[in-house]
Amino acid sequence: MEDSKLNELLERYRTGKATPEDKAFLESWYLSHNQSSPFIMSDEERLKDVDKVWAILEKDLGSSQKNDLWYRIAVAASILIFLSIGSFFLLHQKKQVLLNNIAKNALAPGKNMATLTLANGKKVILGNTVNGKLASEAGVTISKTKNGELVYTAHAATAKDESQFNTLETSKGEQYQVVLPDGSHVWLNAASSLKYPVVFAGKERIVELSGEGYFEVAHNKAMPFKVISANQTIEVLGTHFNVMAYPDEKAIKTTLLEGSVKVSNRSGSKMLIPGQQSQVVGGSIDVVNNVDLEDVVAWKNGYFKFNENLECIMSKISRWYNVDVVYQGKPDPKLFFGGKISRTRDIAEVLKIMEYTGNVHFKIEGRRIIVMQ
Repeated sequence: MEDSKLNELLERYRTGKATPEDKAFLESWYLSHNQSSPFIMSDEERLKDVDKVWAILEKDLGSSQKNDLWYRIAVAASILIFLSIGSFFLLHQKKQVLLNNIAKNALAPGKNMATLTLANGKKVILGNTVNGKLASEAGVTISKTKNGELVYTAHAATAKDESQFNTLETSKGEQYQVVLPDGSHVWLNAASSLKYPVVFAGKERIVELSGEGYFEVAHNKAMPFKVISANQTIEVLGTHFNVMAYPDEKAIKTTLLEGSVKVSNRSGSKMLIPGQQSQVVGGSIDVVNNVDLEDVVAWKNGYFKFNENLECIMSKISRWYNVDVVYQGKPDPKLFFGGKISRTRDIAEVLKIMEYTGNVHFKIEGRRIIVMQ
């Protein structure tokens, strides 16, 4: 990429005019920058030049954006242009940081896989099955589409037994989608499960969720849709919402994107409107306004959007890449990161971007990530 064009891109970022495509291109360019260089410089010479560039950038951009990942990427790209070298050096609070060589330990991202347990106990590994009809239960045809969806098609004349249940489960490093017999669409994140009847009958449509799921519920005023997870119940008629109910998280979070939902437990209930999120901790239900909806459903749309502390980010990474996370020392709860990256990237690229901030370092040992601050 020519320096003039990259400078134009960086200028758009600096002035807040960069599009998501600009940011994605900048990230991609930075990560794939040719590490060979015709220039040979000592570490001391490099650091002196980094000091100069950093001083210019601090004066120009101020210090308010220093923890934003995209800001760091722009800074790093500027430094690379200035130095024309391959080794990546950053300065955090005037201290040199040498990035770890974690690329050689790259781990592949998660994929569309799940395990379906039928009413008779038979298990079907969906990632290994061919497309088409998988089974038929209670007058309902269960099939897998070429797009990687599990679809239930009810036949009115024969669909009758609501006592039969199926369970769709994803392990760490897996995600899947299912279209329920009523036409409701559910996306399951990693390490999650959804239990539901093969046929919805009676006065209610009830499913049970563990982990995280995004729901687009088919409207049926005569038959409310209920999601039971841990110690809460969500009731809707037809709407779009996200539920995060992982056992290892401190709170169960229900976020409403469209329509309305009622969240209830033994202590009472709360109605949500779009943009609100309920947080259930213990017996209490708190409501948060003006939630970043893009952040909440980023996983469903195929990317990470970070605007949170290190532990929260590493929990998401652990589930999606099927790795264990170990901390050397207690992580700083006040250390926040911001940024966005595709979930199709291998883990080394995600960790590299976080390392570019200079606030944290990582070491990969097999399927274990060691976090160092």
